[in-house]
Amino acid sequence: MIRAATRADARAIAELEVRAWRWAFVDLVDEADMPTVDGRTERWRTGPLDGAWVWDQDGRVVGVVQAGPATDEPAGRLRGLYVDPAAQGAGIGAALHAHALARLQADGFTEAILWVFAANGHAREFYAARGWRPDGGRADGEGGPELRLRRTLSA
Repeated sequence: MIRAATRADARAIAELEVRAWRWAFVDLVDEADMPTVDGRTERWRTGPLDGAWVWDQDGRVVGVVQAGPATDEPAGRLRGLYVDPAAQGAGIGAALHAHALARLQADGFTEAILWVFAANGHAREFYAARGWRPDGGRADGEGGPELRLRRTLSA
């Protein structure tokens, strides 16, 4: 089930994100640049939880998504979507994605952006299948070049 993330989820979310990074980005991100459980736990314990939801599978966090306003334009932003590698392919990512976009739309956004590693074909395919398209935005991220994707939220 999808529920709002809480501070009590900090460690579980951090462990999930680190597993997901190590699975998805093993060939993209240097070991020194990989997130740590302690670093991510601190982020979730002290950072904003607005717009963060988890997939709770019988008391275990197996997915997380965070969405809210973009900082540099009047669009919503999908900030992160992670699913435990062992649970991928079960529809959890798709459900969290749909939930986050519905929340952005309910908050009045008609458009949304996200950033993805240019070399992350798996994520790019996932988002392309859900209407996201590159809009020309590029940046140098922690793990390498990133592309900005955009999609319309209104019907």
